[in-house]
Amino acid sequence: IVVQGMLKGGYDVFDALLSLSFMYDTTDISDLSSEELGTLMDTYPVGMRGRIDGGGAVTILYSMEDASRLVNLTNTGEANPKDALDEADIETFKEIADSALGGGVANLSEKFGQDVELAGVEVVVASADGEAALRELLGDAVTKAAYQFSADPHFNSTSLLLFSQTLEDRVPPDLVEAVFGGEEGAKGDEPLVSEEEIKDILSGFDSGAESGNGDLAGVADLPDNLSVILDIELIATVRLGHVELPIAEILNFGPGSIIEVGHLVDEPVELLVNDKLIARGDVVVVDEKFGLRITEIVSQEERIESLR
Repeated sequence: IVVQGMLKGGYDVFDALLSLSFMYDTTDISDLSSEELGTLMDTYPVGMRGRIDGGGAVTILYSMEDASRLVNLTNTGEANPKDALDEADIETFKEIADSALGGGVANLSEKFGQDVELAGVEVVVASADGEAALRELLGDAVTKAAYQFSADPHFNSTSLLLFSQTLEDRVPPDLVEAVFGGEEGAKGDEPLVSEEEIKDILSGFDSGAESGNGDLAGVADLPDNLSVILDIELIATVRLGHVELPIAEILNFGPGSIIEVGHLVDEPVELLVNDKLIARGDVVVVDEKFGLRITEIVSQEERIESLR
């Protein structure tokens, strides 16, 4: 929850600031050991760090190449990398950091339903002093999230998000329940569709029906019989919004007509399967085509009702 909240808020800022469409994908989330930081900062020597009111801090570390590309794109619109950042570059990177970390923390504040505010943002550059200051800022218990990010044609790289684990304590329990379906789901051990859900879905099929994957005898012996539904094709639709209109108004439509669908520009769009809401996400552009980056899966109860 913290990782996705920070990355979404930060890269939404990058999208607007640089007129690019950033995509990101978390590859690993784990505890940061006390010996790792120095080695990581050899690879990712430039970072943006911020202290959070009420305790804790967040840091995003970049390679020198990526940090300098961000600076040059901001200053000149050209993505030429540098071997080092001068004072003017660091000042520009500080401005980028203010906006990006501010966007990430603001997104967390909205998700948490409580005030989460930055107490100050700084730029960190790899050095003995910089490493020591970062250790002190983050504290002893730190989560490390490695992720890939890209934005054609300038970026296709990796980065690191570090944050104090005290920030995890501020995630509301009901949000954990909504996202993961309870404590067990939060550990990442449960599939998006649980065994109980699958049984409930399969109970709606005729037990005597035939399938190309075999019959439905003994559906309780999951997951052996899960294959009976995996080849079923469903229609997936991304919905920007919807509105009800009188026939008279529809008949007046013509080229250039504008229809307000009651959807705010910063609200997630909906993913429907067979006209049933399954998930929500953000619109992205992939190879000059629109795509959907899923940010939220609806609750287990809503999903099972949608699939009946």
